[in-house]
Amino acid sequence: MQFIGREISVKLPVGFSLEKKPPVPVSFNWQGKTHAVSEMLAMWHRYGKPEIRTQGGRPPYHVRSGRTQGSWGQGRAYFRVRTAEGRLFDIYYDRAPKGQRRAGAWFLWRELYPEEELVGLEEDG
Repeated sequence: MQFIGREISVKLPVGFSLEKKPPVPVSFNWQGKTHAVSEMLAMWHRYGKPEIRTQGGRPPYHVRSGRTQGSWGQGRAYFRVRTAEGRLFDIYYDRAPKGQRRAGAWFLWRELYPEEELVGLEEDG
């Protein structure tokens, strides 16, 4: 596994937008090359800010509901994809607004080796 952690640009399927749960991209650009997505192997979401706690140790209701439904500007949608070249990547859409943009941004999280196809899915999901 190789950590990358870089912002990328993506091409989404026609007619889809970046709402709370974006679709898997058709392709993404990284290091000056377009990588066509041939298969989505897994998808998972993380919502909310787990560091928010009350004195009783239990998060407030709005935080608990945000973890399962999402709140505006919070959370990430993760995708494990195989490219047309056969490479495996984990990419994600971070819903947090960036600067003056209301939309979030896409990131290339990591590249995996073929034998790692199922690595991390149990604890990440």
